[in-house]
Amino acid sequence: MSSLGWDTLGEMPRMATSSTIAARILELADSGAVVPGSALPPERDLAVQLGVSRATIREAIHELTLKGVVRRRQGSGTVLLDASAAASSLLRDMSQAEREATEVIDFRSTFEPEIAGLAAGRRTESDLLVLSHHCDFDAAGVTPEESLELDQRFHEAIAAATHNHLILALSRATSEWVSDFRRQSHSTPEGRTTSLDGHRAILAAIQSGRPDHAVLLMREHVAVVGRI
Repeated sequence: MSSLGWDTLGEMPRMATSSTIAARILELADSGAVVPGSALPPERDLAVQLGVSRATIREAIHELTLKGVVRRRQGSGTVLLDASAAASSLLRDMSQAEREATEVIDFRSTFEPEIAGLAAGRRTESDLLVLSHHCDFDAAGVTPEESLELDQRFHEAIAAATHNHLILALSRATSEWVSDFRRQSHSTPEGRTTSLDGHRAILAAIQSGRPDHAVLLMREHVAVVGRI
């Protein structure tokens, strides 16, 4: 892919931090403006384009590497990773019986609260920016599909905030599977509001660095949306 996608990063504020830049790159990747496998511009070019130091760019790329968003490849530089391959492989191996609602609820209740707790203890400023972005909308002003997409991105961002590659890979691999059951909670305005309220409460716990509270709120959230 050409560099046109990366050109849309634009110039950052004069005092932009590495976390702000990492969050902006994540936003660009989520938007589809750049595709998996795309090479990031060289650090020197990015520094000039964004108006920051190379050290700041290097820190941002390091953070994205820890999250499993990019990887340095010999001869290719730093490239955006493809999150869909693992998901497709896992979904092919799942039978219809394994997709029953009760099993999804069991899965979410077992893993997602602990993931939220880890995120509360490990999140960075860029993690918080991304999480906040996915909660910054009016539930009454989005369609069911838009609300579902924001829901999926919020939960994936929590997994990314653990800075654990295995947890992030698991979250991405099961996202499509779980989305079949998340969709029901987004089918009505009331359901979308309930889901968003839960997300904002979880975000507040993660922002305040309270792992136990984040675990409790995520457990409650999974139970509530599972009843919608």
